[in-house]
Amino acid sequence: MSFNFRTIAKIGFLLVVIGFCLPMACDSNGFEIASDGFVDTWVSILLYGLFVTAIIGFIAGLLLFVNKGFPVTVDWVVSILCIACGLVPFFYFMNDFQYQTGVYIVLAGYAVIIVCQILSYIKKET
Repeated sequence: MSFNFRTIAKIGFLLVVIGFCLPMACDSNGFEIASDGFVDTWVSILLYGLFVTAIIGFIAGLLLFVNKGFPVTVDWVVSILCIACGLVPFFYFMNDFQYQTGVYIVLAGYAVIIVCQILSYIKKET
């Protein structure tokens, strides 16, 4: 078992999953927002993409924690996709919804992911 910045970044994905399951806007979690007709189809796809990529990122963290190999390139792709899938709807609906706790936890998760991924790159962790 090993902890490094690359592994710690995966805690950010866990925060994203938790935030997605909490009320994000209109007292609805991410699943309810994506499925109840609150938003357009393309936004629903992005929201589901946010959840799926966060789960993939967290599973990657578990693999890293037990010293199984996981390519750094895939790490970066999953991180960028996860962040993009969440930020596009966030900025698109910035003036339409009053955001709740879930959105802020997702954003905190993004901060953890970005900072730890960059520190991992700087320290050349594999």
